[in-house]
Amino acid sequence: MLNSAQNLFAKKIKSSIYICFFICFFALKAGQEAKAQAAKQTMADAAQAMNVCRKVPKADRDEMVGEQVTRAWLTTAPGAAAEKQDKANLLRSMVDAYSKAMQQDGQLIAMGCSQGVLDRVQDLNWSPFHSGVNAVLKVNGMGDLIKP
Repeated sequence: MLNSAQNLFAKKIKSSIYICFFICFFALKAGQEAKAQAAKQTMADAAQAMNVCRKVPKADRDEMVGEQVTRAWLTTAPGAAAEKQDKANLLRSMVDAYSKAMQQDGQLIAMGCSQGVLDRVQDLNWSPFHSGVNAVLKVNGMGDLIKP
């Protein structure tokens, strides 16, 4: 009798452990999914980033954006016609290429900020953004496309 009572108790403990394990597992899984959803960027985030980057000059960020958009544009293997664009259209093409790449990666904030920086510096003769563009172009033997 004592042996069957022990077996019954052991079975209840095992089933309780399994139930506890499944509860913990599903709670952890739900927490990870909630965290993943919270981290997902939205177009509202992109619009906010565009607004901030349009209004707030920040030399190191602007230069970095210039470098990134130029690398994205070069990745598209632009032809001679793309290289002969005037400065305004060339910079817009670079930002468009970068925006497409960032949108595919889900990096909507980076996409919005690049457009905001371009909007702010487009009519300037030279800026940290232009310096970033020029630095990458020089490395690739195309330094004469953007000049101060």
